[in-house]
Amino acid sequence: MSDEGRRVLRQAGLGVPDAGGTTFDVLEASERGLWIRIDYEDKQQHWILIRWDYILAVDVTVGEIRTEGLVH
Repeated sequence: MSDEGRRVLRQAGLGVPDAGGTTFDVLEASERGLWIRIDYEDKQQHWILIRWDYILAVDVTVGEIRTEGLVH
């Protein structure tokens, strides 16, 4: 995340580190950015949009790749 993105998320009440990567549960990507899920202390689930302007890079962990059936 950019420094500006971290500042905006802190203003929204999210605890994000000053530097390094930030981990979120991404629910959906749209033309505006990434929709992430946050569980606040009120025990309710919230979705927050992080605009692409604030994202510097995305690292996705990919599970095991398997092929089933016939491959042509």
